[in-house]
Amino acid sequence: MIRVKQGVKFIFERGVLQKKFYIRNAFSSMRKLNELFPFPLAFIVINVFLNRISFLNAIHKKSAPSWLIAYVPKKSNSNIYLLSKGKPLLKQAVSYYRQVLTHEVAHLYTNALNPNLPDWLKEGISIYVAGQIFKTFVSSADWKKISKRGVPFEGVSWKFAAEHNGYIIAGLLVVFSVRRYGWARFIAALKSNRRFSLKSIISYFDEKPVRFIADFKDQFVK
Repeated sequence: MIRVKQGVKFIFERGVLQKKFYIRNAFSSMRKLNELFPFPLAFIVINVFLNRISFLNAIHKKSAPSWLIAYVPKKSNSNIYLLSKGKPLLKQAVSYYRQVLTHEVAHLYTNALNPNLPDWLKEGISIYVAGQIFKTFVSSADWKKISKRGVPFEGVSWKFAAEHNGYIIAGLLVVFSVRRYGWARFIAALKSNRRFSLKSIISYFDEKPVRFIADFKDQFVK
């Protein structure tokens, strides 16, 4: 089933039961993100699958972790792929799926803002705006694994970092940056077409990376 409404095309695989949920919350997420980012998205396509094999085929993956239920192509600013449940959402699952949808829509905005942002930063922003900060600290062991050169995510693949609480660390780094510099200034720092590292973002604000990282560790690394 295909529905087109106000710049959004919804493509539902046969059998999906939560059509109204996805339509309602997609527009809710976009309203929220239109207030956060300095531009609207022209047109997006939300593909919702019931069958996991169909979902994996659509995102061109032969296999994936069981937790992968949503996907946005690396530099896409228009396409979202979601795997839906085969039965009506239970009350406790509604919030979770709403956050997942907001998370993925946020990826479209960050890709439109700057498609060259590193994976950790894209994920951190999506986690921040979707309210998925479920831990207020990270272990020193995980921090050391993703900060081998003293700077988080530098010289470390996102796949490795994700296995060591990389999502939480990325989200907390965005939280810390927004508190320190403000959302508007933080987003302005990301608009440049150059590739970014954490050090380059901090330097944009004429601050020493060593000071920023030390303050972050004092607050969030236990």
